Amino acid sequence: MRYLPMRRSKLVGTEGPGSLVISPEGETAVVGALDLWFRDSKGDKARNIDEFSVNEPRLKSILKVDKFYTPPEFRKHSKNAMEVIPNSGLVMPLMRFPRWHYCSSCKSLRELELDQTSVYLECPKCQAKKYYKQVPFVVICEHGHLSDFPWRKWVHSDENTNCEGNLRIRMSGGTTLDSWRIECERCKDSRGLQGVTSSSDGEKKTSVLGDTLNKIGSQKYTCEGERPWCGEEKEECAAAPVAILRNSISVYMAKKLSALAIPGDYRENVDLIVSKLQSPAKFIVRTNLDLLDDMEKKTQFIRTNLRFELKEEVTDEDIQEALMYMEAGEEYQYTEEELEKPGLIIKQKEFEKLTSKVDSKELKVEPEWVYQTSTEVGNNYYKPYLERLSRVLKLKETTALYGFDRKDYKNTNDYGSYYPSLYKDYDNASEKWLPVNEVYGEGIFLQLNLKKLEEWESSQDVQQYFEHYLQRVNHIEHRDDTILKPRNIMLHTLSHFLIDELANVCGYNRASIRERLYLDEGQAGVLIYISAGDSEGTLGGLVRLGLKDKFFHVLDKAKNSAEWCSSDPVCTELGQTQGQGVNNLNGAACYNCSHIPETSCEFWNLYLDRSLLIDEKVGYFKN
Repeated sequence: MRYLPMRRSKLVGTEGPGSLVISPEGETAVVGALDLWFRDSKGDKARNIDEFSVNEPRLKSILKVDKFYTPPEFRKHSKNAMEVIPNSGLVMPLMRFPRWHYCSSCKSLRELELDQTSVYLECPKCQAKKYYKQVPFVVICEHGHLSDFPWRKWVHSDENTNCEGNLRIRMSGGTTLDSWRIECERCKDSRGLQGVTSSSDGEKKTSVLGDTLNKIGSQKYTCEGERPWCGEEKEECAAAPVAILRNSISVYMAKKLSALAIPGDYRENVDLIVSKLQSPAKFIVRTNLDLLDDMEKKTQFIRTNLRFELKEEVTDEDIQEALMYMEAGEEYQYTEEELEKPGLIIKQKEFEKLTSKVDSKELKVEPEWVYQTSTEVGNNYYKPYLERLSRVLKLKETTALYGFDRKDYKNTNDYGSYYPSLYKDYDNASEKWLPVNEVYGEGIFLQLNLKKLEEWESSQDVQQYFEHYLQRVNHIEHRDDTILKPRNIMLHTLSHFLIDELANVCGYNRASIRERLYLDEGQAGVLIYISAGDSEGTLGGLVRLGLKDKFFHVLDKAKNSAEWCSSDPVCTELGQTQGQGVNNLNGAACYNCSHIPETSCEFWNLYLDRSLLIDEKVGYFKN
């Protein structure tokens, strides 16, 4: 596969190992496994990649890996033979997939190699060089495998066929797969593709492809267990295979865990040392530091190399405490019980910092309005509903990619079970590591009034409404129970409408603004933030709207927008009766009102309901 420009942030997300990426010309490739990263175009491994290492002790203790690395950026080799550019020539591994292509003239199908670079090939049928197009769909299964569509097996209705005849696509006109028919020129068998991308039942335990590929009465066809991001590798699998368009979001759903950098419960000097050592510019210092095994030598080494950047009052104890933090010492040794809900562990400390005034190198929180201490004059009718509004002038977020799902998103805290899917040979890997991305930005933190929430949730109308919702979703296997409370779904919905209104005013598009929900007991808050890869962060367009004379106007417009959907009355009626969205997990919420880009939402646009915001009976803001 030829080279494609790729962004670091997407390599730790929608374009991680095992995902399909598309070129500007429409060619699709699969991103290679982690043990194929940090190599040049010849396949030679980089000698020293410590400059790409990232320290985030809280994430490392939860995910239980040896290291974090950011994806490498591409650096050209120097034209000067005397100049050596470290880690130059590193490229991301890409393999052509799907491998099946068809001639643009005669429509003959042909399977290419994973490393095929050109698609202008000699066509045996046309006897001339022709452009070959990739077929539009692939086959996936719930266990994460990715395969080519079994064209020969399908057209012959036999997974054990030996026929090697030339296959051709017959198109009868139209834009759907119903207009496609595949025929074998040797044995004259032919078969259409109607319904091939469908599942056979609502629970998606079977598929049309698995049930109907073989002739009636024969055994079902099962997944072939291919892992093309690892090369020509297969493993046994008995899952039902599903044909799906290669650009569908269900082909690759990244599993990520993120944490905000927060100042620890230690002195300001320790925070300064940690910030300096974790800076990308200090990778050489960190590399040499790892070679020392004595704490006193490390302390002296840091004093020597950071002598112009540390304050005079920094003590040896401060330096040693900073080193213990970076090495994830006993402070972050979580118990198995705590690790059952790691997201709540990470957010617990963040919530404590966001509800107070913080001024550190990587997190700066400025309280803007607090209900208990508010002395403002005038009629602010949101006062009883809200507890706190803070402007987050500076933040740093580290996101780790630990796996992916295909077909359905699974809610599980068993992170280790996903790691092998990212590797070609996980068991023999010398170092267990995961890719991470660091971003800097700004945000607005909003906390709701817990007393008012409890009063609202305890009302009979809300309890009856939510009991009906629970009956509708209780049978769903992979639902997320952490959000199944009226207050949490209401707060999640409010967050989406706020993001919509903020995007209209602040100058950033909706896809660049994200939410971070705090839903544990005693929390009920949301951080709406924007971040960028540059160490200077963003430009202040969002955080300015966190001023109280601006924010309450934005909140008012968000609430008003929630009162009406362009699909009403259908949207509201469906939400209150049978639900909407995947597995009917949404109430009155659809693409015309409540949905935002899925990369901006923590729950993939699920668990939303406008009725809990503004309905005359059950809405939190009904008055």
